[in-house]
Amino acid sequence: MALKWLRDNLRHLKFILWGVVAVFVLLVFVDWGAGGSGGPGGTGDTAVRVGDTVISRNEFLGQMRRFEQQYSQQFGDRWDEIKGQINLYDETVAYFTNRTLLLEEADRTGISVSEQELRDDILNTAMFQDEDGEFVGAETYQRILRGYLQMTPSEFERSRTHDLALSKLTSMMQRGVYVADDEVETSIRRERELADFDAIMLPYERFLSEVSITEDEARAHYEATADEYQREEQRVIRYLVVETSRLRRQLPVDDAELQAYYYDHLDEFLEDEQAQAAHILIRVAPDADVDTQNDAELRANGVAQIALAGGDFAALAEKHSDDPGSKDNGGDLGWFGRGRMVPEFDEAVFGAKPGDIVGPVKSQFGYHIIKVDGFRPESQRPFDDVMEQVRFRVLEGRASIEAEKRARDLTARLQTELPADDEGWQLIADEDESVVLNQSPPTTANQPIPGTGEGPEFTTEVFGVDVGAVSGPRAIPRGWMVWQLSEIRPEGLAPFEDVQPQVETSLRHDRALDISTLRATEVATLWRDGGDADTLAETFNGTVAQARDHRWGTPVGTIGSAAALDKAVFGGAEGGIIGPIQIGDRGSAVARIETLRLIGPAEFTSERDAVRARLLAERAQQLLIAIVNERRRDTVVTADDAFRQAFSRQG
Repeated sequence: MALKWLRDNLRHLKFILWGVVAVFVLLVFVDWGAGGSGGPGGTGDTAVRVGDTVISRNEFLGQMRRFEQQYSQQFGDRWDEIKGQINLYDETVAYFTNRTLLLEEADRTGISVSEQELRDDILNTAMFQDEDGEFVGAETYQRILRGYLQMTPSEFERSRTHDLALSKLTSMMQRGVYVADDEVETSIRRERELADFDAIMLPYERFLSEVSITEDEARAHYEATADEYQREEQRVIRYLVVETSRLRRQLPVDDAELQAYYYDHLDEFLEDEQAQAAHILIRVAPDADVDTQNDAELRANGVAQIALAGGDFAALAEKHSDDPGSKDNGGDLGWFGRGRMVPEFDEAVFGAKPGDIVGPVKSQFGYHIIKVDGFRPESQRPFDDVMEQVRFRVLEGRASIEAEKRARDLTARLQTELPADDEGWQLIADEDESVVLNQSPPTTANQPIPGTGEGPEFTTEVFGVDVGAVSGPRAIPRGWMVWQLSEIRPEGLAPFEDVQPQVETSLRHDRALDISTLRATEVATLWRDGGDADTLAETFNGTVAQARDHRWGTPVGTIGSAAALDKAVFGGAEGGIIGPIQIGDRGSAVARIETLRLIGPAEFTSERDAVRARLLAERAQQLLIAIVNERRRDTVVTADDAFRQAFSRQG
């Protein structure tokens, strides 16, 4: 959408940095800057495709750099230490995926942004106003976009239109949700009320040794909790695998055969042209302001001049480089082939001669000063260097063929002899060192069968045969498989014998929890009579946790978060001993309240409207997330692996 009327008729300037009003921020990150999804705004090849929407490489990299800049600002000096733990690529894919799906939802619900709405929004953006509040004019408008946001007017206006559409979508969601008065009150209490208290926790595990159960008691518990042991139909298979890895160790091969394969497949053992270089990186964010960009370029030119004048390149790298992965090694990057580095770096290195100092070269990471040390032409790797690779390839093909042959022989034999138990199958497996007998765990119809490496289609096949049927051979990642359906466990209540260990564990837990509650009752009585908390905890095999300035929902020492404890404390009185309090299925606690700072009616009244507005926004956010999750199931997202690898290798 071209706002030619604005650009042709209005003028003047006031510089104030602009922040994108991105409702999408609720779902991923705060996005200061532009970054609309898809369409003609980006340049370059495809980075990600979300359904029919294409995200260009330039657009993708711009957003990823903004995420990196946000993290850098958030973590400061610690960013270099922790950035290896954060996958900016995956987060950027998620950002564009979610943003695209929300824009599609906005379009689906009939939301649109008129040209007049976009005009008004830009006219009211301080960045594009002069000191009198008037629009700055076409030339300055374009200069701001290109200099500060690094966007063309059409790219910016398309992105801004998307932001306004997302804002409308969020507003619509907020109008469609409801927050009750008691929810507002609960939220205010959770945010503002504080308590100081001590608690003695008696975990149930401390009392398991006091529990003993009989089989009759376990059966009674099983019958009383029968709903917990209902199951879908399950199937179990036994299967033999002729493993190619074992066959490779058994099959003979001589050097003459290996050499014959090597000379017949020379192109498989070529080494591409390689370069050896070192670099000094003066890092600067691509969306940094003009002054920062200029300072970085000036610094890079200065370092380059020193290097060109004969300065010690390694020493310069250690002093000036912003690349932590190479600076301590004098900037050395080792040997690398074409396409391993970002395009600008790659072109500069492979266009130079050994000994050249090149740069500064600008890339998305900043400015590089490069010292080219040498080149190795494409070459044939000697047989001795690749002999083990050749051996693997020769034997892999032969082992696969041999494994299939042996599996076919096993299938025929098993279908004839039909051994009915594991012992019979094991005897057959023992005849061949490459064959291994396996049994699957009970598996339902919607689960892959563990150990086979096969997907749901194989499970469907298993659920379509009768007990005792022998099937195969079937290729699996480990080799070739022959299998038999050995058992069907029908839908319904699992037999006691099948679940006896789980039943006994459950009953032991419940009884230990009951003992914990009884002991906590004794602790409460003794504490009220003046007992010492530490002494009581030691006597009753518990632990003491102290809570100071405690808020609803926050952890309490080793107890962790406990809603029941919070409810009892904030509902109690200062100086009181409360308990026993059952802490979920973990044990029981007793608490002594020191101080309470509770919210009064006046504070509720003063904060009610603001808290209600925030809760409405949060509930709208939840709806937006639900929409994205639902749409994501039906949307194909594809990412260019080569692109990801190209930009992740450098910087």
